[in-house]
Amino acid sequence: MYMQIVPATDWFFVHSNVLANSPPTVWHLAAWGLTAEGQAVGLVGAFGADQGKDGVAPKLVSVPPVPGAYLHRDQLTEVEREQLRKR
Repeated sequence: MYMQIVPATDWFFVHSNVLANSPPTVWHLAAWGLTAEGQAVGLVGAFGADQGKDGVAPKLVSVPPVPGAYLHRDQLTEVEREQLRKR
């Protein structure tokens, strides 16, 4: 449950890939969610096979529970920006 949700324009969540020699995984944040405990959590769009079908509404979910960093667009490395272009 989130007490407040606000847009996260130009923010990303970056974490190491599970494959050791692969580039990092970069998630484009859709919004920030404020929890009842006062913690800001990055939210991303949940996409799946049922997306857009009858009765399946779009939704936001928190970023994966892995070590990573929230970065602004201006903080992304060239490798991280390249990962965004592949999506």
